[in-house]
Amino acid sequence: MTKVERVRISLGTAIKLGLEHGPKLKNFTTCFFMTYHKSGCIANCAFCPQSRETHSDSMLSRIEWPVYPFNEVIERLDDHSFERFCIQCLNYRGVIDDAEHIAGRLAEITNSPISVCIQPISVDDMIRLKNAGVQNIGIALDAATPLLFDQIKGKHRHGPYRWEHHIKALQQARDVFGKDNVTTHLIVGLGESEQDAAEFLVRMYSGGIRVGLFAFTNIENTALETQSPPDLHVYRRIQTLRYLLHNKLISPNQVQFSNDGRITFAVDRDWLRETLSSGFAFQVSGCLGCNRPYYNERPSGPMYNYPHPLSAEEIEKAIDETELMK
Repeated sequence: MTKVERVRISLGTAIKLGLEHGPKLKNFTTCFFMTYHKSGCIANCAFCPQSRETHSDSMLSRIEWPVYPFNEVIERLDDHSFERFCIQCLNYRGVIDDAEHIAGRLAEITNSPISVCIQPISVDDMIRLKNAGVQNIGIALDAATPLLFDQIKGKHRHGPYRWEHHIKALQQARDVFGKDNVTTHLIVGLGESEQDAAEFLVRMYSGGIRVGLFAFTNIENTALETQSPPDLHVYRRIQTLRYLLHNKLISPNQVQFSNDGRITFAVDRDWLRETLSSGFAFQVSGCLGCNRPYYNERPSGPMYNYPHPLSAEEIEKAIDETELMK
């Protein structure tokens, strides 16, 4: 088996492990790995600092990911507690071997859940990862429609990805890992309409696929560096829909749209306010237990995905931002 010599870990992970200096974040419960390869990633996603044409040495979204010897990171883990482990995979030849090795080493020292976020892979490779200790797999569509997918990470970008391959891989992953253990991503703000995002969520959850929501973040030197983040009110409504679908609190036929394309719901308004009053809808979403702090936003705000339980004031503000109670 290939032995991994170096990995990237998120800056927050490095600080918690004592490998970097900086303020330790509260509620930081996930240990984030990213596979390392000297040639980088062969994909060419327009938003990604790790894309083939951009290839930022250390960034993913707005987070720094320093490189460390893998064994040193493993040794540090003995004295630290994480509720879950997440392995982000670049696309390069041999990445399955690397992900399998990382997951296998982690499974030897922890009983905490292990997730892998990876490009479409074969069923045999999915089984390899599952046998190594992976419980949850993420295959990120990112874009809400096939056309937008093609423009952002497919043919238009001369990239290796095709919408139909991702859809097929998600369906196969559901059979291998179980429907509650497969996740995809939706990045809001890539150019989709609010209705596009809503229909994407309905399709994924109807097919037994969880969705992790991200707000588009414009990163310097990427193809989308001049594009703006999404409107916060739109994002709050999409968060609300994801939360209701995720928890099976509404059916697809209760999802409606106003004349100007906004998401609305055929439900009692008081019930909706009470349902949102926990604040869970506005926290980080994705694999069970994920909180990826400040992945899309600066601590100064605006806060798209709260990485912690919301205060009463934050809950009221987020509910008002949905504009669903008017």
